Amino acid sequence: IDKKELTIPLLNIKAPVQEAMNAVKKELAIPIPTIIGQKAWREERVSNIYAAIKALVAAVNAERDKQNEDVRKSVNKTYTYYMQNLNKQIEENRSLRAENDALKTENNKVKQRISQLDEKAVERVTTQLVCAKEELASAKKYNTTLMEMYNDLKARWNAIWQEPEMAEAWHRVEARKEEDAKEKARQETEAKRESMARQNRYIGVLDKFIHEGLEALSSFAKTDRVNFNEKESASIYYGIMASAVKHNIGWDSKASIESAAKRFLSDMPWHGITDFKQECVTNWTKLFATNEVQFTDNAIDNFLAFIDYMSCSADTYVSLGGSNGCADQLTNWDGTQKVGLGNSVKRKEPRGFSL
Repeated sequence: IDKKELTIPLLNIKAPVQEAMNAVKKELAIPIPTIIGQKAWREERVSNIYAAIKALVAAVNAERDKQNEDVRKSVNKTYTYYMQNLNKQIEENRSLRAENDALKTENNKVKQRISQLDEKAVERVTTQLVCAKEELASAKKYNTTLMEMYNDLKARWNAIWQEPEMAEAWHRVEARKEEDAKEKARQETEAKRESMARQNRYIGVLDKFIHEGLEALSSFAKTDRVNFNEKESASIYYGIMASAVKHNIGWDSKASIESAAKRFLSDMPWHGITDFKQECVTNWTKLFATNEVQFTDNAIDNFLAFIDYMSCSADTYVSLGGSNGCADQLTNWDGTQKVGLGNSVKRKEPRGFSL
């Protein structure tokens, strides 16, 4: 049974009442004759209103009879519903009583087994409890002793620190810590400054290579020659390489080498050089970089190592002139001469330039 069916139905007379009211309003809305026919109008209105009220009474009686029938059905369903629940509760109560009886039986059995425990077991448990209490008392006593020793040591420690010698020693330790912290900060600052100075020297060495390469290219542009000589080739070769390193340009493709050469030429001063000669020198330099020389891994590694060595000291750099530049002036610790950068790495079949 659905619980919604257990609700008492209401008397629904709203519709017939509204209908009767509308009929009465309609009758009353008919105008009264002014001279003749007023009696007939009253009789007709009374008859029609009486008929509307009579219809309303009939509708109300019908709705009341329907409500009574619905109430009767609802009461029957309510009775059935609660009787079903009551029977269900009775069955559950019987089940619970049976379980309760079973538990009582089991409880009696447990009580009987407990009562059958021997007295020695109870004595052992009692002895263990006494031992535990004695151990707890001993632990408390030991803890009290430790606290007394701690307080005594604390008092002695405070007395020691009241001595002028200990206070002075403590101040010396703190001063030493402060000095160490300042020294560490100074060393870090010095290391950063040295790193920045070395980076600046590194860039300065690269700029020197680029500058001497551009000077060699400018000197060549003012001649009538169409080929670089050995000194110009070395200066321009390492100038292009330095420009690539400075601007983080790789060497993994011909396009990268052309980009390095283009970047190198972007710093070229073309004062006093015609546009035609400028275009020729630009094309010759690009051909020189891409076709006439090779930027091998060994040459690049030697160049980077050389730049790194030169940037270690501000007084190291002298000049890049000649085929080996200032690398010819470097010596090992035993006085033997270091291996310089050498000439530009030529291809097996070098080609000359022509107009």
